[in-house]
Amino acid sequence: MIVYCEECGFKNTIDDARIKCQRPQIPCEKCGDFLHFYGRKVRLPKTPPPEQKEAPRSCLILKYGKVVVIVNEANARAEIGRQKSNDIQVVNDRVSRTHALIEYKDGKYFLTDQSSNGTYLLMERRKGIAIRNKEIMLTAKGVIGPGYKVDFKSPDAIHIWFGSTP
Repeated sequence: MIVYCEECGFKNTIDDARIKCQRPQIPCEKCGDFLHFYGRKVRLPKTPPPEQKEAPRSCLILKYGKVVVIVNEANARAEIGRQKSNDIQVVNDRVSRTHALIEYKDGKYFLTDQSSNGTYLLMERRKGIAIRNKEIMLTAKGVIGPGYKVDFKSPDAIHIWFGSTP
């Protein structure tokens, strides 16, 4: 199915299998704003047959402003930096052109700093740390500050959390 984003006008191709409720929460592939489905009548099966059930796959969700990026097996890499070509563009003098990478490797998620000013990482129930030219495994919900310190309430933070994709 083709759904145009009301926010940016991007043409999204959505698999009907992803729509499992009356008001699905599916983000636009370009801007991350949730898509709207008008006039669609969804008939939900009471219980799918056992052979159709599939275990949910893990994913890491990154959110910066209105931009939402999902990292998983299919999309195993996301770039953060000042350049427009990055998956998450952060316009700030302390942010390098390609500042950091988020990668999915062997079922785990890693943050790799590639910058001059380092990357600040704060995960729940842990102390915040500054990473410089190193790789660290992401294990909990948290926030990233490329080149600057952030907390969970910082408007300039890149929020990260784990989810599942159908």
